[in-house]
Amino acid sequence: MARLRDIWLGLHRWLALSLGLLLALLGLSGSLLELKGPILRWEVGAPMLQLAPGAHGALLEQSAWISAASSAYPQLQKVFGAAPPRQGFLESDNVIVFGALKERPGTGIAMIDPYTGEPRGFFVFDDLWLARLVALHRSLLLPQASGSTLVLLCGLVLLGSLGSGLYLWWPGRRSWWKAASLRPGSQGTRRLREWHNLAAAWLCLPLLLIAGSGAWLARPELFTWPGAQPMALKPLFSAAHGHLLLGAPGAWLGFACGLALPLLYITGLLLWWRKRVARRAVQSFKET
Repeated sequence: MARLRDIWLGLHRWLALSLGLLLALLGLSGSLLELKGPILRWEVGAPMLQLAPGAHGALLEQSAWISAASSAYPQLQKVFGAAPPRQGFLESDNVIVFGALKERPGTGIAMIDPYTGEPRGFFVFDDLWLARLVALHRSLLLPQASGSTLVLLCGLVLLGSLGSGLYLWWPGRRSWWKAASLRPGSQGTRRLREWHNLAAAWLCLPLLLIAGSGAWLARPELFTWPGAQPMALKPLFSAAHGHLLLGAPGAWLGFACGLALPLLYITGLLLWWRKRVARRAVQSFKET
């Protein structure tokens, strides 16, 4: 049994050390993306995202939104589509019409009043800090092909790390509550281990869902059988990854899970380093 535990401990340690920093970055960027609404308002200004004051009638057709955007913003070379209010990735009361730019690479975003077709503003998504945050979370700022594969690997490593960590932590006959809480008076290495166990134990299940759905979203084509349509499943996996299929409460839980990954990485790294230093000290003492 002790030998089996050593194997699991080694697996857990090296999975975490190999890609732990990248997992911490993915977790932190994922948490910040839960705040994409406030970040977008800070970058482009709230008025662009709000409806113009006054009475509102019926929603215009999508073709009217696209026509209004093309007329008001000739820098759009080709329109790809339009997201109705509050239904796109970016949170806005106005319609988001997006497309390619004429004079430079990037995605242009035109904000259009959904009732009157009035232009409300224009920006290039790639110029935003929010876009860099999205690129970090989806591909670790690497080219899409290699970056998405690395994100897939990170998701699989997180699944393995959570599974091995759960096995090592499992309290057995001990009180579950005591094993997943901070004990009064704990200090040093013991306190670090308690913080590590606390974050992993309470958030293990949502982290497993986030890791699995994130791995699928990174390279969905690898998880489908020939002839299947990955895009048909994408909304389900996106909802599981973003808010755990629980709406607003799930989004806050996902935010906490994202912050837990840097905490797990830092505490785990410190625990490993302290143990390494102690082992070297014992070895040096024996050699003298």
